[in-house]
Amino acid sequence: MAQMKMNADKMIDADVKVSSDGGKRAYVTFLAGNKDYWMGVVGLAKGLRKVKSAYPLVVATLPDVPEEHRQILVAQGCIIRDIEPVYPPENETGYSMAYYVINYSKLRIWEFVEYEKMIYLDGDIQVFSNIDHLFDTPRGYLYAVKDCFCEVSWSKTPQYKIGYCQQSPEKVTWPVESLGSPPPVYFNAGMLVFEPNLLTYEDLLRVVQITTPTYFAEQRHLQANPFDL
Repeated sequence: MAQMKMNADKMIDADVKVSSDGGKRAYVTFLAGNKDYWMGVVGLAKGLRKVKSAYPLVVATLPDVPEEHRQILVAQGCIIRDIEPVYPPENETGYSMAYYVINYSKLRIWEFVEYEKMIYLDGDIQVFSNIDHLFDTPRGYLYAVKDCFCEVSWSKTPQYKIGYCQQSPEKVTWPVESLGSPPPVYFNAGMLVFEPNLLTYEDLLRVVQITTPTYFAEQRHLQANPFDL
């Protein structure tokens, strides 16, 4: 996993899982809408339980998630954490996928400062082995996985068109002569190890309101900004 420097504060809450070193830890995912996305979160919760994870799953939930779906998630052992949506300024910039605009709301997980460290997982991720050891990574960094340029959402980019893979750059050599230097490392925001922090949270939301939204919404926003994560 890649790592980026970030600030970190710690707050105490008696209701969260305490690690052996006294820290508060949890997995977190994001849920919006009244469709079947809750099923993915149920699958994620069951997967974490099956691999005997020691930590709970927090669901950052937008107001449009029906009460029925919330009750199902609670029954699966999830902790519901209500959040308000985050919208970027109106613009004519298109997104790779139309629904990406609501993904800016994921930035609110940096506000969950009752936890000293969290692992964010998209609701369509399934866990097949215990990954609790990722909580033990050195503090002060954001950890993420390099994105894959083979997905259709990258179809308009040079990386996709020439088959360049930053995970295996030796497979297709980047054409420096025609395209210049290779693109910088780019991570996927579907899985993150991070430390909630109010200053970072406030910076993230402030910058959203003063910058042009990007093709990959919050994912590009996270790696484009100069402040510490």
